[in-house]
Formats: sequence, structure tokens, C-alpha cells
Amino acid sequence: MRKTIIFAASVILFASCNDSFMEKYPTDAISELNFWHNANELEIYCNTFYTQLEGHGNNEFYASKYCVGDEQSDNMVPQVLNDIAAGKNIVPTSSNSEEWNWSLIRSLNYFLSRYNKTPIAQATKDIYAGEVKFFKSMEYFDKVKRYGDVPWLSKDLKIDSPELFKARDSRIMVMDSVLNDINWAISKLPFKANAKGRINSDMALHLKARICLHEGTFRKYHGIKGSEKFLQEAVSASSTLMVGGKYQLNDTNNPAVDYRNNFCSLDLSANKEMIFFRPYIEAVITTHTSSSVEGNDYNTSISKSLVESYLCTDGKPISQSPLYKGDGSLQFETTDRDPRLTQTICAPGQLLLRKTIMPNIPGAGLGGGNCPTGYQMVKYWVDDPAEYARKQKGLLDCPIFRYAEILLINAEANAELGSCTQATIDATINKLRDRAGMPNMIISNLVKDVKSDFPTISVLLDEIRRERRVELAIENFRYDDLMRWKAGKLLEKPIRGMKFVQSQYPKVVVGKNIYLDANGYINPYQTVLPNGRQFDESKQYYFPLPTEELVLNPALTQNPGYTQ
Repeated sequence: MRKTIIFAASVILFASCNDSFMEKYPTDAISELNFWHNANELEIYCNTFYTQLEGHGNNEFYASKYCVGDEQSDNMVPQVLNDIAAGKNIVPTSSNSEEWNWSLIRSLNYFLSRYNKTPIAQATKDIYAGEVKFFKSMEYFDKVKRYGDVPWLSKDLKIDSPELFKARDSRIMVMDSVLNDINWAISKLPFKANAKGRINSDMALHLKARICLHEGTFRKYHGIKGSEKFLQEAVSASSTLMVGGKYQLNDTNNPAVDYRNNFCSLDLSANKEMIFFRPYIEAVITTHTSSSVEGNDYNTSISKSLVESYLCTDGKPISQSPLYKGDGSLQFETTDRDPRLTQTICAPGQLLLRKTIMPNIPGAGLGGGNCPTGYQMVKYWVDDPAEYARKQKGLLDCPIFRYAEILLINAEANAELGSCTQATIDATINKLRDRAGMPNMIISNLVKDVKSDFPTISVLLDEIRRERRVELAIENFRYDDLMRWKAGKLLEKPIRGMKFVQSQYPKVVVGKNIYLDANGYINPYQTVLPNGRQFDESKQYYFPLPTEELVLNPALTQNPGYTQ
């Protein structure tokens, strides 16, 4: 049967719930007197949190974070300048769903303060509490990434609760508490086979591995104590998921499609790479993602910086490989490269560009949205006319936790700890390269790329970071990676597109439709950002708190560098 791995209790809620519903819950109708009677009530309460496992967009006004999340990094270049990537963060006046909002934490704490009232077996109660602690860990992780120090709240607050006026707790205290919560959740949640489509211990292990890699490396590169503990926990969590062969890369020995099929499948239920995916089902919950990518409705593009990261088919970077044919045309750039490149961007005459041949840069008049750099996204596009004809009723499944990330976490955490051996690489990076049809990484043969973005780190760690960038491109990881590596200055690198070839774009007028840099590469933001992007290291690793919150709670302090 199609799509058997479904969050059965929550799939209807995915279609019917929205953020405003979440913010109103719990209501006065949920009380100690008329709730907390049985397991069904605990399940109903927990179902509301499943909307936090965000997938593809389900209306034309909402773009999936997987498709456009990298726009705030150096991986993507949208037509409209992204303020975060450009260093134009300003102090918000008031809170909203993105700014210092604590309604979800309150709803989670409301459950944790009361679920033990339910007169059922403790083990059953703890399963639902494990789900809640999973979501609480995820929410606090997002808040710490955004603000650093935040208040740790262990109970739901009322309008007169003194905790409303407390100062922020230290990042160290908060993340230690998050680690305790996710460990508790792992110990209480059922195995995947027994989870009946709900949160399971493997999902919690994946979340833990992601959290611990981020926190361990952030602490290491930002000079915060305790980095090794989190890196060791990242190794432990990822290693647990790597044992036993429960998960495998989607590898059918067809490098031309195996990577891509993780992102352009209408049914991921048989894909063993998926630790968790969000299914889309006709007449229940649908998405417009593939249709939007088909027409480039997002008016976005891939950066030359990302394109240059892909190795040539001999396993060498473009600065070292004799196979690299140069930047003379998009056709040259995409020849003899890691097959994941042309499963992420459109190669002329292939996949999405079979008919138009070239991407629709401004002024080209080739149809569809503008592709500012000339590197057009093909990830998340299904080669199926029936799917993109469905428009907002598409059935493209969305991978959320995939095994490839676990392999990358294991390799990077081991490398940061100094414990990465050839055996580690063979069990992680080389699995990814085998799937892509690329030569294996041999540590003793690595030569530092002269064009590396990270000249001061070891060649091994450098190449692991490259592999991560390539494998997880356009999956909303890159900005967080730059922040944890204290590499925000990379956002200041010149924003470039492909080398412009006039004969391939006879209608395009240079200086009117597009602008070029001194070397003939498309410069998408020459008029709107003539001095390039700026990144202020004194403040921009964190976001500013809203002014209103500082007025309401004098114990709060603004993050450094932001004027109140």
C-alpha cells in the first residue's frame, strides 16, 4: 500500500492546523478537571505539536524552507536580496512567530506539568512525555541558535508568574538541559517498529546527533567550554544509528539518479535512507513545491560559490583537476563533475532544461521565474508532468531526517575530536561518494585546495565540510553551519553567477537586464548592493531581541552590538 509510513494521528492535523491554533493551545477547555483521563487524550494533545516537523509548502504563498532556506547563506542567490545574508539585521520592535515567541514552550510545559495525572501505566505516559521532550529539545535548539542565552522554562507560566521577568539563562545551562531532555526522550520512546507512525527513538537520536554536532562545534570555534562533551555525544548518537543496517543510503548503483530520488519521489515509504519523511497524500495533504520549482516561481538561483565546491569526477577540486574544462560556459562547468551537481542544478539540455536549453536569467524571456545567477535549481523537481500539473495538489514527499546527515555528523564530529581514521571515512564519507559514483576519499592522498574557504583547518576537516556542503545543499543547513564554524565572513565573498555568454542569450542586454563583474561573471546585486554583503562578527552570530521585550522585562539584555 502506498505510503505506509504515515503519522496517522497527525496527518489530518497537518492539513487543518496552523500556527495560530498552536499559539492558542492549551485553552480553558483543557483543564485538570476535564482532561488527563486516558492515553487517547494524551495523544490528542501531542498531535498538535507534529506541525513543528515542517515539510514542503502547501499553498502558493509559502515556500518550503528546504527549497529556500539556503537563501540566507552563500549557497543561494534569490532575486530579492535576503536581508540576513546581506547583514541587514535590524532590531525588531515586537515579537512574532519568529521573534522571541514562547507560546510553544508554554504548551509543551503545560503537558509536562500535568501528564502524570493520567491514570494509566507509567510507561505509556512516558512515551507521550518523550514526544513532548523531543519537541521541546527541538524548539530550544532553535532558540539557542538564534539568541544564544535564553531563559530555561520548566513549567507553563501564567500572567503573574515571576519567571516572566527573569534574566536569560546561560547557553551552557540551557543546552545541558536540552541534552538531558533528549536523552530522557530517547530512553522512553519506542523503537521505530513499535511507534505506529509516531515519534520514535531513532528520530530522537537523529535530533540529538544534529544538536550535539552544532553545539560542540559552536562552542569549539566560539571559545565556549564544554565542546568535547557534545562532540562525543554526537559521535555516540550517530554511531548508534549506524549499527545494524537498519538504515542505508538510497543506492541502486545508478549514480545518475540515486541521490536525486531522495528529493523528487512521490513515495518515500520504501526508501531506507529516510529516518523520517513527511508524506503528501491526495485529498488529505498536498504541496505545490514541484510545480513551483518547475516554473522557478521562487525567483531564486544557486551561487557560483556552491557550484565551485563540487569535485571533478577524478575526486579532485576544480583547482587541481585536469578534467575541469573551465568557466567558459555553463556546459563546460557541468561536465566531468560530481553527479550530484547536475542533480541539484539544471544542466543545459537535461532534466528541467531539456526544452529551453538555458536557464531564464533576467531579460532572456525564456519563461518561468528569473534565475539571477544562471544556476537554476532542479532539486525537488519531479520529472512527471502529472505532478507539476497538480499545482498546489502535488504529492512530493519531503525528507526531514535522512541517514546521509548521520554519516556526515559522525565523520565531522570524529574529525573535530581527532579520532577520524580511514575506517571512519570508509564508513561515512565514502558511502556517500560510492552512491554518487565518485572516487573514495583516501586521507593520505588529500591535498589542500588552494581555493579553500577554510585555509587554517586540516585538509581532512576541510574535505569533510565540502562533502557536507555538497550532500546537504539546498536543505537549509548552510547558514547554521557557517555560524557554528564562526565563518560568517564567508557571506562577504563576492556574489557571482555563471560566466555570461552573449551568443546563448541574444535578447539579454548587459547593463540593462544584467550586470557583469570585471571578469564577465553575472553580478546579480550590483545595483542594490554595490559594496557587497557585510557581516559584523561582533554581533551577527546572534539575532537581536525585540525592543518590546526589553521594555516589558528589564532583566533582559540585548545581544551585543545591537542598539536598543
